[in-house]
Amino acid sequence: MIAFTIFISAVPLLALGMYAFFQSTSAVQTKVNEANVFILQQSQSRVEQILKVIDQVSGRYAETPLVTEDVKKELRIEDFQEIDLLVKGLLGVQTYELGVRDVELHSLQHGWHIRNGGFYFGNNKSQEINDLKGNYSVGWIPETSSAFAGIRLVKMIPANAAEPKGYMSVRMSSGELVKLLAGGFATGETMILDDKMNVIVHSGGKLTGQNIASEGWIQDMQQAGRQQGYLNSVVLGEPSSVVYNQSRYNNWTYVSVIPLGESTKESALIGWATFTACLALVLIAALLSYWGSRRMYFPLRRLLEFTVRTGKPSGASGVVRDEFQRISTHLAFLHQSNELLEDRMKIQSVQLVDYFMLKLLQGELLSGELAEKMQQFQIPQWHKHAVLLMQIDTLDQTRYEAKEQDLLLFAINNIASELIPPPQRIHAMPVGNYQVTLVGSDADTHGELLAELSVLAESVQKAVDEYLGLKISAGISRPYDEMYATPQAFLEAKEALQYRIRLGEKAILHLDDLKPQQTASHYYPHHLASELVHSIAFLDAVRAEELLRKFIQEVLRVETNPRLYRVSFAMLLTDLARAVYETGDTDELFARDQLNKYEQLFGLKTPQEIEAWFRTGMIEPMIALARKRHDSSGKRISCSVRELIHTYYDSDLTLEQCAARLHYSTHYVRRMFRKETGLSFSEYLASYRHEKAKGWLSGTNMKITEIAERLQYTNAQNFIRQFRKLEGMTPGQYREQKLAEM
Repeated sequence: MIAFTIFISAVPLLALGMYAFFQSTSAVQTKVNEANVFILQQSQSRVEQILKVIDQVSGRYAETPLVTEDVKKELRIEDFQEIDLLVKGLLGVQTYELGVRDVELHSLQHGWHIRNGGFYFGNNKSQEINDLKGNYSVGWIPETSSAFAGIRLVKMIPANAAEPKGYMSVRMSSGELVKLLAGGFATGETMILDDKMNVIVHSGGKLTGQNIASEGWIQDMQQAGRQQGYLNSVVLGEPSSVVYNQSRYNNWTYVSVIPLGESTKESALIGWATFTACLALVLIAALLSYWGSRRMYFPLRRLLEFTVRTGKPSGASGVVRDEFQRISTHLAFLHQSNELLEDRMKIQSVQLVDYFMLKLLQGELLSGELAEKMQQFQIPQWHKHAVLLMQIDTLDQTRYEAKEQDLLLFAINNIASELIPPPQRIHAMPVGNYQVTLVGSDADTHGELLAELSVLAESVQKAVDEYLGLKISAGISRPYDEMYATPQAFLEAKEALQYRIRLGEKAILHLDDLKPQQTASHYYPHHLASELVHSIAFLDAVRAEELLRKFIQEVLRVETNPRLYRVSFAMLLTDLARAVYETGDTDELFARDQLNKYEQLFGLKTPQEIEAWFRTGMIEPMIALARKRHDSSGKRISCSVRELIHTYYDSDLTLEQCAARLHYSTHYVRRMFRKETGLSFSEYLASYRHEKAKGWLSGTNMKITEIAERLQYTNAQNFIRQFRKLEGMTPGQYREQKLAEM
């Protein structure tokens, strides 16, 4: 018996172990290769996205009228203003975040070029210029020299001219390409090959610039005849897995070489684990066989006696061949009884009802299945149904934290279950960050049902405020007759809750009462956003908060889709972010937390939350950064320039005059002034004159022509046109509005 038991247990175990090992090894290898292909595709996507962005930025700059006209000119040092504009444009293209390290602008006709912010005459590149004149193709090409290793993009100027007047050169180093390419691979080597199998970049560096078309694994890859895939071959004398993908963008081939030893580690671990498990099971089977053969009879006897005492199961045959048949028959009866008991417990389980309701709300039930489940769970039928959705407005200024939101939803669910008793409450449960109650009613009219649901929602609101100290809002769907319309009603209730962004906290929202018959066009008050940015630049926190509140009121004044409100607020965030970017404080402001500013903004529900978020998350930090800039070394220069503007704003004041008074170069004063104020000299002067004009219009009786003349406008029409552009109204209308407010 021992030998027989060991045999019948060991053979299946060994067979199963070998089968599991080979199957798992094959599956692991396949998954590893597929994962490597996906990682390589993502690395390729990162590289090509950066190259396309650089190509587009360079192309747009090369096609600007400034560049196309200046390359035709014979620029000299006296043309420093035009040179300065060209240098600024090139610095804009030379974005270090994109990996651009060297940008040049050459005039083929006059022999000058700009590189790294400097202007030079002559370039000693006659051969390169001749090659460029003979080949006007554009695109990324590899470049390897003792001074630079990487890739180069050439843009002829003009782009489609028969005889280009100049060209623009952008370089990207191999190191930047390696960072983008090898970011997803922990082991192995990655490289980029051109269509002639020349190595453009190699993560190890040793193959860069070499032609490897004669390598065996390259020939295997070409014989495969596919643009992407993987194969096993010998690379540099080591068995490796080669993953490749040919790009449609520039016909480059992206290759990742991973030693097979790395990819087979998991297979080896699986093999040892399988072997150890099989060996352990065989030993256990041997021990159990030895022990069981000696003690089998005594337990079997006791089991048989128990079976005899408990009686023969109903329906069993009266003829019993041996003890095992009797015992097995009795155990089968017990197993059957146990299954019936478990089935009855499952039917009565509340979790099954929750699961059914969740699938119903998500629209995952077919009509036939829905009727069957409703009958199974004894769901009551009503003349009308509706979905009542409740959500916490905010946890700010409460005693709760965000991590307690799930517990609070369960508490709200319990309150709603108590205040809306069955059978009117068909079911109540938390779903996501909502508390959902499916309600039934026999109300005859639409208005009666909505009034009834509003009373129920208001009672829950009061109870939650009283016991939990929380403000919640309720969204009510349109009434419907058949239960299969519940998923659409659930979406309607969620859509109704979106209108809190206009109506505020503790709202009871009916979709039919809120949704406009005809959606209004998108409205964005540009003049208020511009004033808000200026008030932040002027460190006027009170004015900034007033303008923010007025901006939110103006946006919400128009009845439209809630999504358009969020678009307006996102545009305001973009304007503020642009102002921060222009001052150079982007990292200090946006690196304070890891959450995306737009994701935070879109998660806000009420106007109060949006105003508080903009005030504490953007305006106050921006004003603090502006104050910090004023405390820096450039504060004295900026203050002096502003004092001159405040004193001589009514004269023909220029930046050159201010620089001469302060005994600094014009370029240095311009840079320090923009760094400290975030505005150019002309923008600040125009803004100050505009503020003076508003003050005179609202506080004096000066004529518009007098104001225009004093503010150095050539005529009153130019002043009126500029004022309307900034304020959205004429000076006369502005004066009338201020007099009406007083």
